[in-house]
Amino acid sequence: MMGSPSTNTFCHMVRNNLVNNCPVTMKSICMANDVFGPDVASLQGKMTRRRPDRVDPAFVDVPPEILARNLDVTVVADLMFVNGLPFLVTVSRNITLITVSYMPSHTAANLRKGLMQVVTVYRRLGLT
Repeated sequence: MMGSPSTNTFCHMVRNNLVNNCPVTMKSICMANDVFGPDVASLQGKMTRRRPDRVDPAFVDVPPEILARNLDVTVVADLMFVNGLPFLVTVSRNITLITVSYMPSHTAANLRKGLMQVVTVYRRLGLT
């Protein structure tokens, strides 16, 4: 049984005739590697995850044509609990902008503060 050998191991096996009745040549192994890339099964466990680039939460100006069509936005809000932690989720029905923010507690004062933060985001975008 061969499993999922790496490209180098498979080349070594073909070069030394370790696989009986194998019509594969070294050239076809190199061509397959160029076309399909390395075998995923042979890479699992051998590669480490690279740290992702930091996301910059920059605001982008909305084009005036889009603002003109979407001046009035209807926003719906709900509390969602994930593993017992409350999150305020808002969705705008017209432009489908979704916001999620963690709520330390689901008291009326904290919910009001969270909703005001969402309203600030919409105002910053130029929406009412």
